[in-house]
Amino acid sequence: MLVEWRDDLSIGMLEIDVQHKLLFDKFNAFVNAYQNNLDVEEIMRMFWFLEAYAVTHFKEEEKLMQQVRYPDYEKHREKHLAFIDQINLLKERLKAEGISQSVVSAMTNFITSWLIDHISTMDRAIGRFVNSAASPRLP
Repeated sequence: MLVEWRDDLSIGMLEIDVQHKLLFDKFNAFVNAYQNNLDVEEIMRMFWFLEAYAVTHFKEEEKLMQQVRYPDYEKHREKHLAFIDQINLLKERLKAEGISQSVVSAMTNFITSWLIDHISTMDRAIGRFVNSAASPRLP
């Protein structure tokens, strides 16, 4: 189940929007590797790359939130940590069960719904905050 970027997921901050699109690309590369029955090592490499990119993206996003003094930084960071915890659980399941349709389905369902929900709510709030702070105030 591939996930397609939609313009309504844009949060209005180019750097973050580009990173989100790349997350979708990395996720789709993992799914494609599985669907095309690539070597297990290649599928795993795609998943590890997706995970590493997500962690890098979270760090960049958290750095930005700190720079702009985003008021919900801690709550947002907790969501990132919860995502990483869930990914670690899925990795353990993957190690125990191997690559199977049920494991890949669990991974794709979780990642797809999390990305879309997180971007459209939590990340969009960052965009609104930054854009409202940048807009001139009328007397």
